[in-house]
Amino acid sequence: MTRPVLPARLPDQSGRTWFITGATSGLGREAARAASRAGARLIVPARNPEKARALLQELPGPARTLPLDLGDLASVRAAAVLIDELIDEPIDILLNNAGRVTMRREQNAAGHELILATNLLGPFAFTNLIADRVRQRIVIVGSSAHRVGHVDGHDPHFRRRRWSAARAYSQAKLGDMLWAVELYRRLRAAGRDLTVQLAHPGWALTGIQNVSASQRLNRVFTRVSGIMSQPAEVGALPILMAATADLPPLSYCGPDGLGEQRGAPTLVGRAWRALDPQAARAVWELCVRDTGTDLPMPSAGED
Repeated sequence: MTRPVLPARLPDQSGRTWFITGATSGLGREAARAASRAGARLIVPARNPEKARALLQELPGPARTLPLDLGDLASVRAAAVLIDELIDEPIDILLNNAGRVTMRREQNAAGHELILATNLLGPFAFTNLIADRVRQRIVIVGSSAHRVGHVDGHDPHFRRRRWSAARAYSQAKLGDMLWAVELYRRLRAAGRDLTVQLAHPGWALTGIQNVSASQRLNRVFTRVSGIMSQPAEVGALPILMAATADLPPLSYCGPDGLGEQRGAPTLVGRAWRALDPQAARAVWELCVRDTGTDLPMPSAGED
């Protein structure tokens, strides 16, 4: 049976600039298409320049790209410098959407486990480095996997404990949820008129599932997943809601169906530990330690 696809109709975004990570495939690509149709100017960084060029050709509105690999801190820092050199206007919407899953434990040049590096540490560092350029909203894409996550501050990179893709991914996504809490606290303390929102897509069919070295196995998994999952354009709707709707700070948007796996976008709940302010500060300190970037809290009496 063919499932209906909900149209991603957004409020007019003319005059606004969106910066969308992970825009060359899956959820990010659908978010970029919707924002561009609504009149937004886009900046779509990418690891793969060919995919970036293909995306620019299909978007109806103005869009630019720059190299960015969120799993590589050197690339993150270089991209932040490029933004200062190449982009004159402020960024209205920073959509931290890029994600990655690996089938075995991998690490980057800094020795950071790659799922944590790409899903949390890279976005954390990049957001800190360009925070002064963002003027309206930061969106962080989480996952229902955060509910079973545990951030191990003593061994976040699985150097001593047993690694699995599920453990690494759920840790990173709980880290994203907690990062958002502390990020908003620091922005508010600094007097920034800037909000932070969260979203998750449910079970959406995107390229993140295709992590096997076997293309045949990937095709089989995609075919099986397609029976139960929803299309990427529907999975992107909660993310677009988080980016454009009039919401309280730190709202969490997701599908309204059973188990939040599919359906229309709505406000959803989260695990209690995803709101723990002490855990949020601990995650922030972990990320500062591993990335060397920070948004310091204002000193007492400081404007």
